[in-house]
Amino acid sequence: MKIFGINSFNIDNVKQNYYHKNCFNIQQKYIQSPIEQDIFIKSNTINPLQNTNITFGARIIKSQSGFKALVRKRTMHCIYCNKVLVDEDRLNKLQKSGIFSGSIKTFINKTKEFYPSMHRTHKTVFRIISAYAKKSPQTTLEQVIQDLYPKALKKLRKSQTPLFEKLHKKAKALPPEYQVKFTKFMQIQNYRLSDKAYINEFSGKEFNYMLKNMSKTIDNDRLVSTMLGYANHLNHPVFKDKEAQIPENLLNKIFNRNKIYNKNTNIIPIQETKTEVMLHIINEIKRIGQKLNRNDIIKLCNKAENEVVGLPVKVPFSNKTFRYDLNEALENLPDETLKKEMMQLTYLLPTSMNNPYSFIAKHESASSEKIGHNLLFPSIVTIEHMKTKFDSGKNIMGNYALSCAFDNNYVRSNRNMSVVLNRYNKENPQKYFNEIFEVVRNGEITIEDVVAQVKTFEEQSGKKIDITPIKNLIEAMEKHSPKTKPKYKRNRKNNRI
Repeated sequence: MKIFGINSFNIDNVKQNYYHKNCFNIQQKYIQSPIEQDIFIKSNTINPLQNTNITFGARIIKSQSGFKALVRKRTMHCIYCNKVLVDEDRLNKLQKSGIFSGSIKTFINKTKEFYPSMHRTHKTVFRIISAYAKKSPQTTLEQVIQDLYPKALKKLRKSQTPLFEKLHKKAKALPPEYQVKFTKFMQIQNYRLSDKAYINEFSGKEFNYMLKNMSKTIDNDRLVSTMLGYANHLNHPVFKDKEAQIPENLLNKIFNRNKIYNKNTNIIPIQETKTEVMLHIINEIKRIGQKLNRNDIIKLCNKAENEVVGLPVKVPFSNKTFRYDLNEALENLPDETLKKEMMQLTYLLPTSMNNPYSFIAKHESASSEKIGHNLLFPSIVTIEHMKTKFDSGKNIMGNYALSCAFDNNYVRSNRNMSVVLNRYNKENPQKYFNEIFEVVRNGEITIEDVVAQVKTFEEQSGKKIDITPIKNLIEAMEKHSPKTKPKYKRNRKNNRI
């Protein structure tokens, strides 16, 4: 994750509004030390900010990276769940140092400090791994998950069964032609659910998606770029068109060769079959996976090779793929209500975010780096756009809040803050803003920005925030703003915006 520099607050170089030019200039000119501050207060009894207990520093946070960086300086909590937020850079350093790929004993010792920040499912998985570490301390995360997989899969299937039964009942109301489609769809899903091999058509799009996810934990940009470059060729339209011939320029790129013939020679260009070309691409990716010692990439390539030549393969069950394939099977169904009801059932399937056995099953073929990353990642600090970009929310401080990745992802899926807020203690947002108010008093965020954040939160959530802790700062801001209609109205009776 790249961290960009925080813009310096410079009254001479940056265009400021009236308030900054007058009040902030006074603060920077006179309030430099406790002694100077004391002299200033005694000799300037008219100063409107003398009782605000705020000292503006040399830097004001205006960027997302600067806002997230607050977790390095002080303890900050998620606006939703109120769990302590974790700095992603710290986790990245642990991963790069080899903690994730080493023994589970070392992994547990180095990451147990993050346990209080974990969500319920990830805490359960962490406890299971910790218990395993007592018996086999030198085992790797990858080996632990593979060992736990069989029992976890049985328990996961048990929790999925009731939802599949409901889906079958709904399917009885489908028209005859759609019942045939649904039966064929479920036959494929049953192979996946029972972990049995079957002939599956290769998908370049799916291969790319899975490879990109695996590559997120690889600290070698050059090799990742090479792999993804190869994989991108598999998405070329020519591989989907049985009649089309592979263009020569594409072959030259794939095989990294110059033109092997010209008009003055009788040498005929080599035209490999599509199967040979696809196998060459996959083999090059596998070769890089071996160089990186990534078993998950090697397994992905082995599966892809079998799919290309038409051999049976085991395909793990995936909620996302299940949902996508069902939607395709029900395409153009006349009864929209029935389709909606069936699709809604798919969203009730247990996931790796809410079921520990789903987490273990999902990572059966994952690398230790990927497992460790996904176990701790939900606790890292992220920027929550309270008014989403989909709803024309802007990338400005007044629209930002700090949230853990777990809850941010949940909000993104629902596009509704209240859905997530209602899952937790109703006092959590107030606790969060009380911490932000302290940041304002420390001079790291402007009063205008925090007032805008409170306003945006109230508009998007329908919940109120008590602004009493910064009441005097708001009054000073309003008093020294240009004599126009106030931008933020306050209810003086309950101190809310």
